Amino acid sequence: MKISVRLLLIAAVGLGVLMSACSDSGGGSSSAAGTSTTASEAPGTAKITSFDVPASVDCGGKTSTTVTVTYATTGAKKQDLYVDGRPEPGTDAPSGSLQTTVHCDLLPHTFVLIAYDAAGRRTPVEKKMTTKL
Repeated sequence: MKISVRLLLIAAVGLGVLMSACSDSGGGSSSAAGTSTTASEAPGTAKITSFDVPASVDCGGKTSTTVTVTYATTGAKKQDLYVDGRPEPGTDAPSGSLQTTVHCDLLPHTFVLIAYDAAGRRTPVEKKMTTKL
């Protein structure tokens, strides 16, 4: 009986060490596209001069609703908009306004605009929005 308790303790300590070794050390940050950047990556020179997303929208009992997103950039070769991790089309121009659909639920929705400079470096901005059922 003593041997099995000892083995369980050793396994628990080993699992704890393994989990702490696999945890995020804070050296990088995650982006909307699922890639990570390191602290040594140079920031992009493109600027996001405006990015407007309503703080909340009223769903009026519907299962989804449309949200207007307005943005403007300078020095950007391209820009991408992600809504809840999903790429949204319609950001070909350096500035614009587009309609996107979000589900009406109790979870916050994440809007991320990324502007890319000529060298492909990113300048991201993130906003949160909630829906009212």
